[in-house]
Amino acid sequence: MLRINSSKADFYVSPDGDDSNPGTEKRPFATLKRAQEAVRKLKKKKKKGAIIVLVREGTYYLKEPLVFGPEDSGTKEQPIIYAAYPGEKPTISGGKKLACDWKPYRDGIMMCELPEVKEGKLSFTQLFVNGKRQIRARYPNYDPGEPGVSGYIYVKAKVPDNLTPDSPDPDEDMTFSGQGPKGVFYDPDTFTKKRWSKPEEAVMHVFQAAYWGNLQYQIKDIDWNRHIIWFGRGGTQMGAKWAHDPCVINHRSRFFIENVFEELDSPGEWYLDRTEGRLYYMPAEGIDLAKAKVEVPLLKQVIEFRGSQDRPVQYITFSGFRITHTASTFFELYEVPSLGDWAIHRGGSVFFEGARNCRVEGCFFDAVGGNAVFINNYNRNIQVVDSLFVETGDSAICLVGSYHLTVGSQKMFPYECVVSNNLIHDCGVFGKQIAGVFISVAKRITVSHNHIYNMPRAGICINDGTWGGHVIEYNKIHDTCRETSDHGPFNAWGRDSYWCLLHSHGQPSKYPSVCHEAGDVFKDAMETVIVRYNYFRENSGWGLDLDDGASNYHIYNNLCVGVSMKLREGAYRLIENNIWVNGANSPCFHVGNVNNHDRYVRNITVMSTTFSKPENDLNFEMGAGYGEVYTLIYPPDKGPWLEEIDYNVFFSDVGEFYARVLTRDGKKKKYTLKEWQDLGFDRHSVFADPMFVDPKSGDYRVKPESPALKLGFKNFDMDRFGLLPDFPKKWLNEQQKIS
Repeated sequence: MLRINSSKADFYVSPDGDDSNPGTEKRPFATLKRAQEAVRKLKKKKKKGAIIVLVREGTYYLKEPLVFGPEDSGTKEQPIIYAAYPGEKPTISGGKKLACDWKPYRDGIMMCELPEVKEGKLSFTQLFVNGKRQIRARYPNYDPGEPGVSGYIYVKAKVPDNLTPDSPDPDEDMTFSGQGPKGVFYDPDTFTKKRWSKPEEAVMHVFQAAYWGNLQYQIKDIDWNRHIIWFGRGGTQMGAKWAHDPCVINHRSRFFIENVFEELDSPGEWYLDRTEGRLYYMPAEGIDLAKAKVEVPLLKQVIEFRGSQDRPVQYITFSGFRITHTASTFFELYEVPSLGDWAIHRGGSVFFEGARNCRVEGCFFDAVGGNAVFINNYNRNIQVVDSLFVETGDSAICLVGSYHLTVGSQKMFPYECVVSNNLIHDCGVFGKQIAGVFISVAKRITVSHNHIYNMPRAGICINDGTWGGHVIEYNKIHDTCRETSDHGPFNAWGRDSYWCLLHSHGQPSKYPSVCHEAGDVFKDAMETVIVRYNYFRENSGWGLDLDDGASNYHIYNNLCVGVSMKLREGAYRLIENNIWVNGANSPCFHVGNVNNHDRYVRNITVMSTTFSKPENDLNFEMGAGYGEVYTLIYPPDKGPWLEEIDYNVFFSDVGEFYARVLTRDGKKKKYTLKEWQDLGFDRHSVFADPMFVDPKSGDYRVKPESPALKLGFKNFDMDRFGLLPDFPKKWLNEQQKIS
């Protein structure tokens, strides 16, 4: 990490400065924009050494994003550095501070007049009081003590396509292939008893029926007599090109509705009347509005690096800033970048496109409204390191290439970028189909030493098999998938050109000739993805979920507690020297391809019938509850199920080996170890206590007399998971305040 320990710099910026000043320490600039202009001029004169801009503590409210182009570039010999003054924590805000003259309204609600809003010059969808995001007036009410659990009711049913609303049809251009529902029926027994004067201003947040993520809809109208909520724009926040209807909503879908004045009835809630220009707020406990700082996000992005493949932005570092108050983006354009499940918005509070050798380090992304960092299309050696990400609206860090790529024709994708030593938690305030680190159509991305937890869905997600070569190592990931299902702390899809949709989900494929074969996966998954030395802890799903054709992986030396792993379709996976302890599901092999070349060797599996709570997992058949050590669903109907499966150690409180197999013809069978070995599998494997050193204290190394060592298992380092010792102390202190 870059350490700015000296107060010596070329230019200085301070909230107390003036842009007419020369930018010295005693007479600093007032804005980063003015410092940027000064750096451009200095570059022409100063030929050697870094150019450093030090920024004093305070809040810098940007009226427009700070954009760096090729003309702002440094060089390897002369990098450009914008950094916090030593020991200080400057804030870059995409918002505005409001001057509120609060007056009592009624029932504990306060009101202030905002003429700019009435004149149409100001509008916002988030409110921050003393640095904390407040709650838009909603039904049902939100309980901060139970985030992701409380504050929802269930849809009664989806409105059928042939039902004609009293109002015009929803906006078809805002849905993927017109697949979005027109609306839903609500249950009058659980729905609000109040009548809303402006239902068309309300926003519905609703989970997809399988809980792969959620959707947001602007409500178009409410039919109070037929109990129907009609949808307007929205519904683009998740989708999948491969699925006929990825955004299905039904009686399993939970929802809440916000931005309703009549529902302003709980501390911390607020409502903006844009017609009258009035802000209503019921103060949260402990808030003195006479002294409170009230801020609203306006900009979607605050820092942009914009170049091109031919003229990239180069050698610029941003270090030590708090970045906050960016606007929510869930009604912006979302797209599906590949055949993976996810839809994304190509934007972030810090945005890279056409950059090389640039860094964001030691920053605190505090409650930004969408993605925190988005690395888009052509980028090389972008580093996001040593930073804290908390309560982001969507994902923390996204690296996404162009979906227009043909193999080898262009270079419009992130390449050799690094995401390391970041603390990421409680993200996905608005979007639930999100990740701490999201990778799609990228190559050779290193994700290391990150600590990721309290996420609604994935810790790390690789959305497709294009182009591979990633290294995922030394991460500590736990308490993910808290609001969604059918996933894991690490999830990957293969869904590239050669994934067979007919074989997987019974739908037509462009490549029928390879439907039951492994296929030429290397044309997309060009280089092996390495997943090693990671710690995963959950109580449902799988720790390592290689779904729908994820291919060309080497997975070794990982510790999974409460979860194990899954391989579905795909080919060329080497799974070795891992430990799965008390998995909610046993190691699973789903829909195996013929000639898959998969190898599963020298792993330790310990299963418990009492450790997990299967009823908490929405979608899975729980092997743990039966002590099974393997589950195979639809293995190949010809040839070996795997290329090699041997030298493993199994143990469970059932006291004996069981493997469960469901074949393509619908037959189910449980195998004992002898029956399993008679099939040619695990001929050298044993059912025995692996003899962990001290599992109660988290030491899952095996003792010298362990049977695993005799079969070739090797102990691996378990004290380097997660953050490095040099993670910035100033953000650790902020983390303690948050906790």
